[in-house]
Amino acid sequence: MITIKYYATLAAMAGRKTEELEASNVRDVLRHIKTVYGSAAYKEARRMLITVNKESILLKKVFATSLKDGDELAFFPILAGG
Repeated sequence: MITIKYYATLAAMAGRKTEELEASNVRDVLRHIKTVYGSAAYKEARRMLITVNKESILLKKVFATSLKDGDELAFFPILAGG
């Protein structure tokens, strides 16, 4: 079981800030988001900074990043500005 944390717009779309889920990789979580919360939530999730145990998946295998029991997956908004 992994813990998923949603922030900003994605939290509003999901109607929750956290949930637990059985998933073997990030792609499974994205598939869950699309199925349960819809295509708009899925698109929003793919645009966000995704971390596993506070480390960006961009440093790993992106959506194929493996997940194991006890991992924490989080979706953060990407902010820009000066």
